[in-house]
Amino acid sequence: MNTIYQYFRKLYSSRVLIPISNIRKQGFSSETLAMSISIGIIGGAFPVIGLASYACLMLTLAFRQNIIIVQVVNWLVYPLQILLIIPFLRIGNSIFSGGAFTITLHQIVAAFQSGILNGIRLIGLISLYGIIAWIALAIPALIILYTLFLYLFRTIKRINLRTKKVYTVNHSNQVGPNLPVATSVLIVETIQTINGIKAG
Repeated sequence: MNTIYQYFRKLYSSRVLIPISNIRKQGFSSETLAMSISIGIIGGAFPVIGLASYACLMLTLAFRQNIIIVQVVNWLVYPLQILLIIPFLRIGNSIFSGGAFTITLHQIVAAFQSGILNGIRLIGLISLYGIIAWIALAIPALIILYTLFLYLFRTIKRINLRTKKVYTVNHSNQVGPNLPVATSVLIVETIQTINGIKAG
């Protein structure tokens, strides 16, 4: 049990923690982050077991995004691929065949356990239907995800900028031990006004 835990811990560290650390050091624009994460989610949901990484690679090259971010997200959303395989196959089968859909997730996993080519050979036509359904849904899903993530990252960026400005005013531009520039100017102007009234 401890061996299995160590294996998954090492796998998680190499595929998620280390790449994320490198991403944070490099720094990316909100647009790049939003598009790369969206591509990782869409590609990670590719309805053929073992080919999601290749789908992510093709989308990354097509949109010229960051491969590290895309593959990290692809690895994180792997359960999403398992959950969506049957729905994609059902949608594709209902559109192109209209016949009864009797394949289970267990049968799909068993078919691909002996290799990707063997799995495609056993359920190739149904897999093709699922891929077509994925393509049809991927385009609007990519637009929606990109819009949501872009809004999220831009909002976070604005909050960070405001926080930095507040920090700068309260700490970097101090005239006295506790008085920022703006406060000092206000006090000086108030004193001058009072003196002007007394002199008048």
